[in-house]
Parts: sequence; C-alpha cells; structure tokens
Amino acid sequence: MVNTEDKFQEIYEEYKNLVLKSVYDMTGDFHLAQDICQETFLRLHGYQDNIIVSKVKGWLLVVSSHLVYDYMKKASSRREILTDGSRDSDTGVIDDQASIYLEQAEQKQLCGSMLRALREKNEDWYEVLMLVEYLGVPRKVVARKRGVSLSTIDNYLRKSKKWMKANFQKEYEEF
Repeated sequence: MVNTEDKFQEIYEEYKNLVLKSVYDMTGDFHLAQDICQETFLRLHGYQDNIIVSKVKGWLLVVSSHLVYDYMKKASSRREILTDGSRDSDTGVIDDQASIYLEQAEQKQLCGSMLRALREKNEDWYEVLMLVEYLGVPRKVVARKRGVSLSTIDNYLRKSKKWMKANFQKEYEEF
C-alpha cells in the first residue's frame, strides 16, 4: 500500500511522465494532459491507503484514461472543445472535433479491454506484444532479455495478434 508521503513522491516521480504521455496521446493537448495527469495523482493521493504498490502503474493508467473519456463526454455535451487557446465559433467544427475525440477515447478503451483479455489469456504473449509493438523494443533485444529465440518472439507476436483478431474482430470493425 502507498502509505507515506515519501512513497507517494517516489511513485509520482516514477510515473508522472508515463501518465502525461499516455494522456497526451489520447488528447493531443499538452495543457489538458497536464491537468488530467494532476487530477490522476490527486486521486492516487486520496486513495493511497487502498492502492497496492505493485499495481499502481496500471491503476494510474486506467484512472487517467477514464478521466480523459469523462472530459471528452463533458466537452461534447457542453460544446467546449478549445483549440489554440481560443473558442471556436463554428459549432459544426466543434461537433466534428468532439466526435473525433470521443471515437478516439472509445478506441483506446477497446484497446485496453483487448490487452487486458490478452494478458489474462497468456502473460508471455501480452508482455512480448507490449514490448515490441507498443514500446518499440527490438525483437532481438526482447528475445535476448527473455532468454528465448527470435522465432519464439515472432511466434508469440503472431499468436497474440491472431487470438485478439479472433476474439475482438467484430468490436474492432465497428470502429
């Protein structure tokens, strides 16, 4: 559990850039990403007695993605999407932007569901897919670090993608 200010500060320093990047990737707005990152860590501080340290990274990413999704839903209903620091007077453009943001948030949510399901199915497939496809670690490096052959890494990637396609093709095609 996160139960001291020092531990909270340590977690903040370790994960602040990851949360900020994740939120920025979802929103494309650095200032909004900073606000949501701050809100995420405020929530961690409020729940720190109930959070298990080994799971804090996942908790932060889930909470931040939910905050982004909530923001986009509220912005869409209020028609308050800001661009370049000024309010856009054309509500048609605002509606289009809100729709795009909401669609991106829903895609991120689907992606998160797919990855959680893959992790439950096979932890090795999940780790290799995340390292190679998401973090961009070269396959040879992953193979060397895991102590397996390059063909094993390629096999994990192929099987993980095949499994995700078989299990989530219908949901994915809806986007």
